[in-house]
Amino acid sequence: MALTSELVDTLKAHRAKCNAARLKAGDAWREHGLIFPTSSGRPSDPDNFSHVFSRLTKSAGLGHWHPHELRHSGASIMLDQGTPLHVVSEVLGHASVAITKDVYGHLMEGDRRAATEAISGALLGQRKRVAPRVAPDDAEETG
Repeated sequence: MALTSELVDTLKAHRAKCNAARLKAGDAWREHGLIFPTSSGRPSDPDNFSHVFSRLTKSAGLGHWHPHELRHSGASIMLDQGTPLHVVSEVLGHASVAITKDVYGHLMEGDRRAATEAISGALLGQRKRVAPRVAPDDAEETG
């Protein structure tokens, strides 16, 4: 898994807080090797997390969200930013790109429109690049 330097820094700071909680808990601490343990080192109750998460999203004016919706939001943002479908599929851990396309294909209408515009422009002699450039700027043109 690839992590940004900002995320690594955030996780390191979180680990320091967990280490402080472990020292404070003393003998009550039960190590489970978790990234987000309770104050005694045990696994968090998923229902409690869902309720807290929902309260946070409501108070932020987003309405009722379930934590799984973060996964869909992440996929949507990656696709909107031009991340290739096969990469989004790998990040999500889907067994095949077809699964990712079935779930998120509706978000790729802009890509289909750009491809149609590119073909139309090339065939009608009005070549203008409308699809994002994938190759490095110094790569040789092949077409």
